[in-house]
Amino acid sequence: MLKLFLVAIVALPLLADISLKQIDQKPKSLAKDFMIWQFFKQDVSQSELDQAFWQIDNVNRKMFFAYANKSSRPEVKYTAKCMRLKMQDFKKSNDKSCLEIAASTGKLSALKKTQRDRILKLLDSKYYYKVSTILDEQNLSKKYQNYPPELFLRVFNASYGNFRRANYNFKPSKEYINKVAKLKGFYRALTSSMNDKKLQNFASSLIQVDSKDLDSKTEFYLGINQLKFGTKKEAVKHFKRSEKRAYYQSHKDKALFWQALVSNSHNLYKKLAKSWDINFYSLYAQELVGATDKNYYLSLKTSDKNSTIDLKDPFIFKQILDEIKTTPRDNLYDLAQKYNAPNLLPIQSFIVEKASKYKLQGFLMPYDKELGNIDNQTKALIYSLMRQESRFVPAALSRSYALGLMQIMPFLAEDISKKIKPKLSSLDDMFDPTINLTYAIYHTRWLQNRVWHPLFLAYAYNGGIGFTRRHIRSDNFKDGAYEPFMSMETMRNVESREYGKKVLSNYVIYSAELNQSVSLIKLVNDLLDPSKTDRFRDALTVK
Repeated sequence: MLKLFLVAIVALPLLADISLKQIDQKPKSLAKDFMIWQFFKQDVSQSELDQAFWQIDNVNRKMFFAYANKSSRPEVKYTAKCMRLKMQDFKKSNDKSCLEIAASTGKLSALKKTQRDRILKLLDSKYYYKVSTILDEQNLSKKYQNYPPELFLRVFNASYGNFRRANYNFKPSKEYINKVAKLKGFYRALTSSMNDKKLQNFASSLIQVDSKDLDSKTEFYLGINQLKFGTKKEAVKHFKRSEKRAYYQSHKDKALFWQALVSNSHNLYKKLAKSWDINFYSLYAQELVGATDKNYYLSLKTSDKNSTIDLKDPFIFKQILDEIKTTPRDNLYDLAQKYNAPNLLPIQSFIVEKASKYKLQGFLMPYDKELGNIDNQTKALIYSLMRQESRFVPAALSRSYALGLMQIMPFLAEDISKKIKPKLSSLDDMFDPTINLTYAIYHTRWLQNRVWHPLFLAYAYNGGIGFTRRHIRSDNFKDGAYEPFMSMETMRNVESREYGKKVLSNYVIYSAELNQSVSLIKLVNDLLDPSKTDRFRDALTVK
């Protein structure tokens, strides 16, 4: 899902004609919040703004700023102004109330001591006074044991990068770092430090962590960190504990894969190849050992007649999701029969997967007509993205208001609408499969002119082309120990990191089903060859 995090919401010209009466009639839900967000962009009175605002289910920053941009209420304008307060204004402000809204450990860490002292005096906050004891410490590497591990970790995670690199790049004792490792927030410190070149002393100290009661994801990245600074033997211990403690099968498979990779064990690859879950690691192992089993389905048996249920309506989809959620697992297969119609195949498949505890996995292709005459390689890519974005449901809607089958963000939909047909009359048009896929194909082809590898395209589709360019230019996907797997596991953007592996796995399966069979092993090896992946590491530049 392509996302853009904005401080302010830019008004869109694509406005639905939404009335307050229509909003009043809808149940609280994400779909209703989306209606209200669009309503705020219309020419409405303060009274109407307020009546709509109190019906919001989730008042996040995006929604609040959409309201504040139209509101004439002084207190609302004031709160929004303080929430957006820039550093140069934060340094100079004498407004205690505004500073209380704007203050954060990060902002305080970016100030000089005299500036920080002035603001702390205005804030008069016990919490920030405590935080400032570390922010003011001139020799943290020598005196860190004077501070509680909880405070040490809290400031590490909440301070800005420049402060962290200047003050935390040292090696705490084994006793102290093991106390830190038991705290909530350690995983964040582990992953942020091991990927930061200017925090390598701190990251290397984490090979001392030997706590036996950490969760699976922390154990996994302690194993990765051991490969960077420690020993293979210790790394394997962490990977084994990660596998044992993992809840999801894909996480178990990831930990087993790294045991096999580090140990170069064919037997472990054979074990991994037998996993019931379809994921990057199990598919790689299956190809490596020559396994040919297909543990997925392409379609389900349905009636010949379409249902009148409209899967383009987010409110109807919400009702269906509520029904699925409240149905006991033993009754889910019966519920699937209720949606036994060709146009409801995505719902039927969704229910079947849940009923089977996801041991049955669907790789549907229900929109060939809407996709038109695109080549099979692009079709495989579109279906691979669609499976992750919406599970093929046209009315899919995310909390960031990504829309429809391909979860296209409003700002992107508006931009594409200026360039191709059909033009959008409102953002609700994005729930139409034909329009959504037309826009998605246009955007995907734009990305394909910049990144050619399906993994990098998935990164760009989810996290943006700028993010992807920075990642692949930052000493990633180069020759080195355990590459390119190491670069795939250490991407800072967790969502894009996991999304990319899932799309790549989908792509291998869809390619095979569309008679465009590709080798996952070759795709992985290609990641180390810029000529086969992207424009950003060659002499070519993108204008």
